[in-house]
Amino acid sequence: MINVGIQLYSVREEIEKYGLDTVLGVIRDAGFDSVEFAGFYGLTPTEMKAKLAEYNLIPLAAHIGIDGIDDSIPYIDELGIKQVYIPGYPYELLCGEEYQKFVARVREKKQNLDRRGVAFGYHNHAHEYQNGDDKVYELISDIDGFKSELDIFWAKGGGHEPCELIQKYGKKLNALHLKDMDVRANPLRPTEYPNAIIGEGQCGCKEAYDEAKKLGVTTFILEVEDYPCPYDEYLKKSCVNIKAFED
Repeated sequence: MINVGIQLYSVREEIEKYGLDTVLGVIRDAGFDSVEFAGFYGLTPTEMKAKLAEYNLIPLAAHIGIDGIDDSIPYIDELGIKQVYIPGYPYELLCGEEYQKFVARVREKKQNLDRRGVAFGYHNHAHEYQNGDDKVYELISDIDGFKSELDIFWAKGGGHEPCELIQKYGKKLNALHLKDMDVRANPLRPTEYPNAIIGEGQCGCKEAYDEAKKLGVTTFILEVEDYPCPYDEYLKKSCVNIKAFED
């Protein structure tokens, strides 16, 4: 079953402005199936579970920094979160001896998540690809069972075509972050314009979706850095376009 979700980081400002209930209603009405957390908004695990049930949204995934995983276990357990991704890590700490320390910490946290049947992986930005490196590939190669949640916008910003990385990562790819880049933007300056509506930019969202689906990926998550139009309009149009990729 294909699951189309939204990373709640995308609507952090809207939640602050309009409230969590209003924004969850907009997300539901836009057609999304699930959410990926970036924090829990001061609610207890039980309160958050009830809130999502009210809006018929699946608590599928979460971005949790490696230092916050232990404290987030009650949320992972109560909500039934099935995927956890580290939302990036500094480049200098992904090199040399610091890299080995990070790998050891990831393996330690992974044991706890493995016992719960929770997939564990890494969400990239552009910096993992600097200096000709691919730190994501290093991590998913060096840590058994560690996965990639590939952000195609930042892959493009890091100098790669998303489909090439999808093919490279293969079965180690677990989820795709669908984020589109304005056609006017220089990929090396990807944030100079607001994000394009999914499928209307230069990231090849449809092609990336199809390539990931061939590998058995079923989790596709919208993320937005900067809206080009009112957020409710953007979410609805993008969700319609993502679901049309199936046609």
